[in-house]
Amino acid sequence: MIDRQLVVVVSLLALVLSSGGAEAQESVPMARVAIGDDARWAQPDWDDSDWQERPLYEPPDTAAVLWVRHRIHIDTIQAAGLGVSAVAARDVYWDGVLVGRSGTVGTSPESEVPGPIDTLIPIPDSLAAPGEHLLAIRLSTFRRHPSIGGYIQGVWAGTLPQMVSRPLRSIALPLVFLGGFVLIALYYGVLYLSNRERTPFLLTALLCFAVAALLVTESWRAWVGYPYDLHILRLGTVTGLTCLVGFLLVAVFVAQYRVPYRRIVLGALAGGIGLALFAPGGWDYKAYAVFAISIPTALGVTAWAVRDRQPGAGWAVAGVAVCLGALLVAGLRFMDGAFFPAFGVLMAGLLASLGLQTREARRQHEATLAEAARLEAELLKKHLQPHFLMNALTSVMEWVETDPKTGNRALAALADELRALSDISQERLISMDRELALCRAHLEVMSFRREVDVSLRTEGVELAAPIPPAVIHTLVENAITHNAYASGTVELLLREEQTDAGRRLTLRAPLASSPQMPVREGGGLRYVRARLEESFPGQWSLSSGAEEEAWVTQINLPASR
Repeated sequence: MIDRQLVVVVSLLALVLSSGGAEAQESVPMARVAIGDDARWAQPDWDDSDWQERPLYEPPDTAAVLWVRHRIHIDTIQAAGLGVSAVAARDVYWDGVLVGRSGTVGTSPESEVPGPIDTLIPIPDSLAAPGEHLLAIRLSTFRRHPSIGGYIQGVWAGTLPQMVSRPLRSIALPLVFLGGFVLIALYYGVLYLSNRERTPFLLTALLCFAVAALLVTESWRAWVGYPYDLHILRLGTVTGLTCLVGFLLVAVFVAQYRVPYRRIVLGALAGGIGLALFAPGGWDYKAYAVFAISIPTALGVTAWAVRDRQPGAGWAVAGVAVCLGALLVAGLRFMDGAFFPAFGVLMAGLLASLGLQTREARRQHEATLAEAARLEAELLKKHLQPHFLMNALTSVMEWVETDPKTGNRALAALADELRALSDISQERLISMDRELALCRAHLEVMSFRREVDVSLRTEGVELAAPIPPAVIHTLVENAITHNAYASGTVELLLREEQTDAGRRLTLRAPLASSPQMPVREGGGLRYVRARLEESFPGQWSLSSGAEEEAWVTQINLPASR
């Protein structure tokens, strides 16, 4: 299984990276830059040798009007187009001719009018001769947020069909995943509404909705567009959704698997994500830092689940490993192309894991139902066995002949016990007052049979607290069966105490002069243990033994809800 999952991880990682995670590095274009404003600077023959030369995408950090001159070579004269992306208002000149603008360049925030952040500009055929051309951009950035550094983000030249299809190609793959994430979110949301105890279903739905929202926000620029001064709003939204996705990713696995120290893990994760927002560099660094914290944490949680042999953990760790590999290889370009296919693979591993866990949970549920049916049958069989009824009815017949009034009371006590057993046999938990009523009905029957006055006294018992049916009744029955009380009055004591872990029930039964205590555990205690495990799995304990002329049985239970 591990070898198969390793092959899957390597194959899917290669597929993810080939789909956008590992793009070829392009040479950095250079440009000439000057702060100021002169219409002659748009002309191709202007001498810009004394201008500052720097990378096109790293102009000086200033809001003043400035010019950028860049030489572009084109090979075609058919329907040429120019794409410019910048967080700035701008006028675009091609060989000295104004071919496009975005907003209005101004000398102050009041005079500047922001325009679309991305523009597509057709180049007139008269200016589209093959060869080198001068691109001159006059721009101002008074409405730019200080946290946005490089405000010229891209310049592309080519045919108009290429320019039109370029933004569509960039969002085609994310949009393919959009429908899938929304459908998964709706599916698991409905599953959670039908079973509110399955928290992983709710977290999976929220995670998929968050990823879908992040996908829409990431694609909004190419899909719809917006003025450049709203770019900071989109960046903030993307970062916030990135933090939410990173936290929910780990929270899903923490809730899905029996991970120790859950609050510590999630608290440390939240603190790490908070610190990532202060990472140096631009917004891409912050998003990368968030995933650099959350994805390895998710890998640690799923790896722990694999070690703990939890169902489906192998597929979950494989999906997370693919996502982490894409993050490490793609680096800061992770969000540009690799994130959505990588996260799609991660979600496939998560869904496979949830499916296997759901199947295992269904199997355990069916086994629990079968065990509950067996215990119900055991309860009725144990108390309706022929010798019990025969002995009880024989005693009643004797009393009817010798003392009809006492016989009627004995018959009524037997009927009360059988009626109580019938009422509780199909329930998983009952209140302590109903359990005590059953016990006292049985003691009344046994008092008539043994001609000994046997009673049950309680101290501190919470009458509304839950208890599996016939648990105390079985212990009381054992006390009567294994102690041959000769005559007189016998009092059993049931005490309840609150402990740090919950509640403790202690039953003290006086030992007879010659008790017949069992050498090994009988069917009664096996029934009690099975009922406790059914109702409080792993949260109970039972002990019994002789203490100071009494047989003492203690049951530790979790606190009442």
